[in-house]
Amino acid sequence: MLEVKDLSVIFNQGTVNEKQAIKHLNLTLNDGDFVTIIGSNGAGKSTLFGAISGDVPITEGQVFLDGVDLTNQREYVRARNIGRLFQDPLRGTAPHMTIEENLALSYSRGKHYSLRPYSKKDRTVFKEALERLNLGLEDRLNTKVGTLSGGQRQALTLLMATLVTPKLLLLDEHTA
Repeated sequence: MLEVKDLSVIFNQGTVNEKQAIKHLNLTLNDGDFVTIIGSNGAGKSTLFGAISGDVPITEGQVFLDGVDLTNQREYVRARNIGRLFQDPLRGTAPHMTIEENLALSYSRGKHYSLRPYSKKDRTVFKEALERLNLGLEDRLNTKVGTLSGGQRQALTLLMATLVTPKLLLLDEHTA
């Protein structure tokens, strides 16, 4: 269950450029809930996802996932339980690393933080997952991610976010 309690996010607080992006938001989602957040550009949708995932600092309030307070946890700690697809297809992957290395990072989520060694079995998992995308990437494991098209990178990012089933999946502009 996700609980967001009295969440506020203010950018550039105390300056002439101060901007209140989120003001005292409360949200409770139960396991299995699917929610779509609709709003115009600049409404705070991506900011909310950033606050939940730890990418955006919270000014006030708390975020809980399955009763665990995430509010002061670092982003990489939250990433063990939160999968995220970014609005920008250039985010969420490491462009100078290979497809296989990117998948290895996401596959090790919550276990360890190294690229190697990954086994023949891991490589089989990567290939089978890539085959389901039907983009021909399963035969390009050693290709640098930065050479992929935006759509291929977005599909790879979604695969990375779900390769290890997260407790929470945040999809920002996922239909793009």
